[in-house]
Amino acid sequence: MTIKDLGTVFVGQQAKGTRVHAVIAFWAVVGLSAGCAPAPSNRPPGPDAGDGTMPEGNDAGGSPPVKKYVAMGSSYAAGPKIPDAVPDQACGRSTGSYPHLVAAALGLDLTEVSCIGATIDNITTTAQTMNPIQLDAVTSDTDVITLTIGGNDVTYSSSLTTCGLDGMNGRSCLEPAAGAGAPDVDSSAVEELLNQEEGRLVAMLKKVRQAAPVARIYLVGYPMVLPDPAVACPPDVPMQAADATFLGMVGARLQMAFASAAATAGVTFVDWYGASRGHDACSPASVRWVEGQADAAVAVYHPNPSGMRAAADLIIAQIQNDAR
Repeated sequence: MTIKDLGTVFVGQQAKGTRVHAVIAFWAVVGLSAGCAPAPSNRPPGPDAGDGTMPEGNDAGGSPPVKKYVAMGSSYAAGPKIPDAVPDQACGRSTGSYPHLVAAALGLDLTEVSCIGATIDNITTTAQTMNPIQLDAVTSDTDVITLTIGGNDVTYSSSLTTCGLDGMNGRSCLEPAAGAGAPDVDSSAVEELLNQEEGRLVAMLKKVRQAAPVARIYLVGYPMVLPDPAVACPPDVPMQAADATFLGMVGARLQMAFASAAATAGVTFVDWYGASRGHDACSPASVRWVEGQADAAVAVYHPNPSGMRAAADLIIAQIQNDAR
């Protein structure tokens, strides 16, 4: 069964977060990805404008129409092992991640609190080790919020890695090893978590909206990690064929949950997944946006610099469209 058959929707350790003050003028933004049509804005009307848009800046000075930007999420937002690492923190954040690229391109004041291993609860209710709840970084005057979150709640990244390692040893992660009582990845448990994903995302997004009633909120999906149809491609993706099929389904269901949750919560969904078709971990190295596990120097089954640049271009295009 392919991802299309599953009905994929194609729509657009320190306590303090990282702050960056970008200086590139708004009018100088260039190089947006061709063909990345932004989705309609779901930003609610606010007191700063009568038509539901942010006020335009001074044309002569090139001032951007938005300023305060908070980036939340997991490692897919933080960008672990992508140059250059943000110092003095243990969350795997990189200056090459999409939050930093977006902030630099649009001249935004970035507060980044994304962190490797973060879950939906770490956004709204539960501190992550030494890091406070990510939503604490959001204030009522925040202008732009991005989130990439939810994969860890269904063990997506860890299952990809586990299945790849098991495949290197010639066995399936979905079947118990000899003498073991349970498989390394419990497919039934993962599917049950997937069933809960959309509702949990909606509840989280509503809390984010309450904290920032006039902000533009962008739920950024995950990139397509495995091709459609999902296959193994050693040495980059060395898992068993059945395991690849299962994890391709997980990625597709996450995509559907993100798109539906964004629509229900009234925020904008940014479709990194759809845009990354043909740029998965099995694609040629020259075009891939996601790495497999052949290179120990990269974060396995995570976006590379090209993938982060592509995500940033999608978000930039949407923000610019919403600012018109």
